[in-house]
Amino acid sequence: MRSHDRQFSPVAMAAEVLESRWTLLIVRELCLGSKHFNDIRKGVPKMSPTLLSKRLKELEWHGILKRVESPKGSRKSMYVLTQAGNELFDVINAIGSWGKRWIDMRHNLDSAKENLLIWDIRRNLSMEYFPINKAVLQINITDAPKKTCNWWFIFDGKERPDVGYLDPSLDVDLYIETSLSSLTKIWLGESTHSTENKAGTFQIEGSQKMIDTFESWFGSSNFASIPKFAIAS
Repeated sequence: MRSHDRQFSPVAMAAEVLESRWTLLIVRELCLGSKHFNDIRKGVPKMSPTLLSKRLKELEWHGILKRVESPKGSRKSMYVLTQAGNELFDVINAIGSWGKRWIDMRHNLDSAKENLLIWDIRRNLSMEYFPINKAVLQINITDAPKKTCNWWFIFDGKERPDVGYLDPSLDVDLYIETSLSSLTKIWLGESTHSTENKAGTFQIEGSQKMIDTFESWFGSSNFASIPKFAIAS
């Protein structure tokens, strides 16, 4: 940008840093705890690795994150938010709250991507309430593509579970069968698993201990409690 074109409004200057496509979503991933390149990419799967690498370098140049070497024995670098980056947490929450409150999500429910939903569920599980030390959860999304209609969560201790769509050939402790729309509505606080169960779109069976505590550990989106405002047609 030529010097005489530079903005002097703080809003405009911030927009110049954050308005590039995918940038806010990358910051969201970092705010939610993703630290490695592949973990960040799972939250923005439509973004090419080359463009993600470019955006990360731009954010580092602007002082929003820093790249640090992982402990010895690991070849992965980590991306960590700086003080400036951490201050964007409230910005991301405000945008998400506004979106939940005012954006009509009915059309998005029909075109939601199961991998994004599963990844969001995984990182928001309330592991402190998970009742079993080791367990396997299988979620069958009946209307998802055949390749990605089954997802396995492998729990081991209080760490977040490994998640994937390749059958690990392990005994399943809890099995959920649901539609993508129903699971999304439950996750966003638009419905409950008991309501969807009565409608026949959400079935759960297996470990009684996991079922009894399901609502406490399965959790919901960070924005599930935000009320939806009426939108004029």
